Amino acid sequence: MVNFVVVLAAVVAAVRVGGLELNDEEYHSLPQLFHLDDYEKCLSSRRGVYCLGSFDLLQYRNDRLYNVLQEYSLNAYNFNHTKIHRGYCLPTTCAHIEGSSPTKRFQRCVKNLARADFGLETNLTEFQYCRTAKTQRQVDTWDLIFAFIVGVILLMNIVGTAYDVLRNQDKKPIKQLVAWSLVANWRRLTADHSDKDSRLTALKPVQAMKCLTLILVMLAHSVLAFHYTYLFNPQFFEKANNRVLSVYLQNGSSIVQSFIMISCFLLAYNLLVNAADNPKKPFGISLFPKCFLHRICRILPLYLFILGLTTTWYAHASDGPLWGPIIGTEANTCRKKWWSQALFVSNFVDVDEKCLIHTWFLAVDMQLYVISAILTLTLARRPRIAVKVLSAILLGSIVINFVAICHWELLPMVKIMIPELMRTQFVGNRSFVWLYSAPWDSLPSALVGLIIAFIHFNQQTDGVRPVESKLIRVLYRISVPAMFVWVAGGYFMKAVTEPFWLYLYAATDRLIFTSLTAVAMYGFFNKIDLIWWKLMSWRGFEIMGRMSLSVYLTHWLFSLLLIATRTTETSASVLQVGEHWLATIFLTYWAALPLHLLVELPTSTFLESLAS
Repeated sequence: MVNFVVVLAAVVAAVRVGGLELNDEEYHSLPQLFHLDDYEKCLSSRRGVYCLGSFDLLQYRNDRLYNVLQEYSLNAYNFNHTKIHRGYCLPTTCAHIEGSSPTKRFQRCVKNLARADFGLETNLTEFQYCRTAKTQRQVDTWDLIFAFIVGVILLMNIVGTAYDVLRNQDKKPIKQLVAWSLVANWRRLTADHSDKDSRLTALKPVQAMKCLTLILVMLAHSVLAFHYTYLFNPQFFEKANNRVLSVYLQNGSSIVQSFIMISCFLLAYNLLVNAADNPKKPFGISLFPKCFLHRICRILPLYLFILGLTTTWYAHASDGPLWGPIIGTEANTCRKKWWSQALFVSNFVDVDEKCLIHTWFLAVDMQLYVISAILTLTLARRPRIAVKVLSAILLGSIVINFVAICHWELLPMVKIMIPELMRTQFVGNRSFVWLYSAPWDSLPSALVGLIIAFIHFNQQTDGVRPVESKLIRVLYRISVPAMFVWVAGGYFMKAVTEPFWLYLYAATDRLIFTSLTAVAMYGFFNKIDLIWWKLMSWRGFEIMGRMSLSVYLTHWLFSLLLIATRTTETSASVLQVGEHWLATIFLTYWAALPLHLLVELPTSTFLESLAS
């Protein structure tokens, strides 16, 4: 039975952000939030049955303890301590409970322990499984179909490479076969275009921006993955929420907007350069189908490959007490939602069922690509008025977003990046669905990218040298520090309760961060700091940046895999999270290299050659 002196001390503890503040001794006297029995030892036994599930704690004999759990859980930045999560080996834990089904024995076991140790009742709310060593995921038709597809892709690479190596180099090659050449694709990956169009060469730092952004995204997703597992010390994340530096993980989601801004900038700028170089060619909305087809050929084949891998052999890769709930659930959800993923509408279909949660970005990016392409094609022949038109649309989008946020009472990300929502993948949270992963909230970032593209193009056409402008130099030099300051400012929003300020922050957070990123990018492209331009133009960044799509799509698979293979509770610390982050980076880039060369480049090139 819990020490009542400790409980009384906790009851009179200081109130902080709507919940109790407990010292370490008081905290550890509470029911353990997560527990896993030895999984491998359990299933090695002939009679071994391993059960996993979550239970609500209810009042029984110890009302004071229950009240403490409720009050402590009121702090949104704490886990819900009125729900416990258990993985028990039935022959070992509660061996005296005989008869009935494993599920009922599991329920009785948890109930008896909660009553005896804490004077609390339990109710099973989420039953995951009861399994023996014989319970295995079976290979099915979809697994075999995907294996066949992989075999065909490998065969095409062998044939294409052999053709490219053995063909007569003086004759025109068959483009559809050369597209599958590993040699040709390696050249494409490592090609140096420094001696080509100086306007495009100036954009080389964009690859470094993509690479560095991806690395930071992997850090944020490592923290998210830790919330999916059974933690040995959940207090680590609860305490971390009170530190300023934690806001870079809770409020750093705006960094993903850099991808959207960069994507739309490159789309618009390349179209503008093409229009300027070919003044006699028809240029307008009639080119949209060609632009859209190019985008589909670029992204969809690899995306479908990763979806296929996730729904089939990924689920067979390993095992563990959390393998089924984490990896198995991911595979099953993707089997149900694959069509919405393939059509880039997953952020609107079955929104509480997450298949590869990070791919919300691909859906939003494709949706905004359509809008950005239409705007650019419409305004490309009128670049002088384009900035004014796009600025007006930007202002309108901000106002509409603010009104929608107020109407739906949506909250900024720093308010929803809380343990319980992260652990459940934001199920039932309107702000994640209708703000964070909605295209209209990312529209301002896309418009900023378009505006910068038109400004940059117009200045190049007029021979303007931004490096000579004192104002631009000052804005450039403060942009990067201001980005860090702005993200850190989200820490103070945690304590804000006034709806107006929360809504205003939610409507402008991404826009301000993206605008600062755009200013920094604009400075890089115009070589305001030549040293930084050379550093950001490093060939290593250029190569890694070209693999960004493969890296982005695969990193989440490794992040989950590293967590799901653990057979005991996961200890959380700065070093543990850092180790997981570095392992994810290492595994992702090594896997992305063959994926880029054998799948992404050949499939996109092959489809584009057919389309042309």
